[in-house]
Amino acid sequence: MYTLILLSARRNSVRQHAISQGHLLLFSCLILALFVTAISGIGYGLFQKYQRNQSEKVLQANAEEIKQLVHAKLQVELELAAVNEEMNSIRRMAEKIQEALGILGQGGGEGSMQWNPEGTEEQADPQQEDTSAITDTETYANEIPGSITPGILKQEVQPLYNYVSEHQKQIDGYPSILPVEIQKTDGEKRAFWYSSRFGWRTHPLTRKREFHQGLDIKTRAGVPVVATADGKVTKAKRSGYLGKTVEITHDARQFKTLYAHLQGYADGLKVGHRVTRGQVIGYVGNTGRSTGAHLHYAVGKNGKWVNPLAYIFDQQPTFSP
Repeated sequence: MYTLILLSARRNSVRQHAISQGHLLLFSCLILALFVTAISGIGYGLFQKYQRNQSEKVLQANAEEIKQLVHAKLQVELELAAVNEEMNSIRRMAEKIQEALGILGQGGGEGSMQWNPEGTEEQADPQQEDTSAITDTETYANEIPGSITPGILKQEVQPLYNYVSEHQKQIDGYPSILPVEIQKTDGEKRAFWYSSRFGWRTHPLTRKREFHQGLDIKTRAGVPVVATADGKVTKAKRSGYLGKTVEITHDARQFKTLYAHLQGYADGLKVGHRVTRGQVIGYVGNTGRSTGAHLHYAVGKNGKWVNPLAYIFDQQPTFSP
């Protein structure tokens, strides 16, 4: 048992309260509980504040990182746009060159074949040609320090592009495409092959050995025949065993081309008319001395017939008989 004494300062009175040990213990526990609760509340508040601060720092760091990533993404997009523009520029130059050479969606033949102006049947070894090409490619690759960039590629293409642009008219007058239109309007390609090449052969009708001064291109009757270069029509009539023929003198003045055994002529085609590369001038036929529908195509240079295969680029025959 404990006694609690209270003194009044004004009335000089004294009060006494008896407190048991249990009450004192209960009061002490209450005080302690309040203290612990207060400390816990303060600690929890500080912890929450710390967490908020940390969260804000993380969010700020994430926002900064996102900002950097967005900036990097924009930078990459700008660089890609620049690369695409550079590549598009190169592509436009390449298309200009292809168009000038007449091999954009046209052409044909064995570009690697060697031919002899004297009219022999000597040909280059394709395997030897391929090996040489590979060696040249490897040598060129070894000469380039580092990877090829659009800038380097453009520097390589630019001189050729400039040359083509400056000599466009001269190039347009140079025979360089397949004289039959193998590409249909629906995108499908017509079959063709070379049934008789330039040089010595046994004639299929006379069975005599003679020199074939052109290239026989076998395909379906009615397939459009096109001019292989810009020029002027100098002949459009039936010509003996060659049947219906068209002869064109080209702007590259040393050249002329002959198209024979035609089924018919393009509408309105007459001697003296100007034609452009790829323009339809007639249709594959079987007129004259012929064993079947085909085009006899001949290329003349400086007054002499030469191997047409040397003037046909890009496309290979569907198959060889």
